[in-house]
Amino acid sequence: MAGRLSGRTALVTGASAGIGRATAVSLAREGAAIIATGRREAELAGVVAECRKLGVEAQAIAGDLDDAKFVETLGNNAGHADILVNNAGWLIYAPVLEITPEQCAGMFTTNVVAAFAIARELGKRMAERKRGHMVFITSGAARNVGQFGVVYAATKHALSALAKGFRLELKGAGLKVSEIAPGMVDTDIRKASTHPAVLASIAARKFGPITAQDVADAVVYAVTASEGCCPDLVEIRPKDA
Repeated sequence: MAGRLSGRTALVTGASAGIGRATAVSLAREGAAIIATGRREAELAGVVAECRKLGVEAQAIAGDLDDAKFVETLGNNAGHADILVNNAGWLIYAPVLEITPEQCAGMFTTNVVAAFAIARELGKRMAERKRGHMVFITSGAARNVGQFGVVYAATKHALSALAKGFRLELKGAGLKVSEIAPGMVDTDIRKASTHPAVLASIAARKFGPITAQDVADAVVYAVTASEGCCPDLVEIRPKDA
């Protein structure tokens, strides 16, 4: 199909649901071929089917980005991608004294180490070609620390630093790097919170969340900017927040 991204290929991590799924479909709607990755094969198959209905090529490569061998395999099979949407992540909302060291390490492994690893794999190949666009999905928590989300905020602070660092070192190779920092988003990742104090805090909020599609729209805005323009940071939040 014709579109602003026709002829380009996008690798979207965490594409089985939420922001990743909405982003994959939105990029497909703009004409990009899609490589969707995530842990859940059945859900990825649904994303691929939806993208193909839009007239683009699409494939799924299922696996765990926490696994270094899988990251290497993904780099070898998706290294031709022109766009990387580094979206995969997870969180636990709980009082900071109740987060275990294992949970802290798990969030850093997925949200920071794995994100760095796939960005490095794609970045090497993009730099060789002298073109490409990396998009890091961070969070409003990358610049603030909220109650019950301390460790998650720490991971997003680190991911934001990586986005800035990749931009600094790769702009000379002709690459673009954008950071999309959404506020509270209505996705399943947040619905996993069960701590009573967390649920009470969420219920007390006076505003509703933004949608996964809102974030996907910001990604499309970044990657369809003119060749001479790179949106470095796009912050979006609920309008009443």
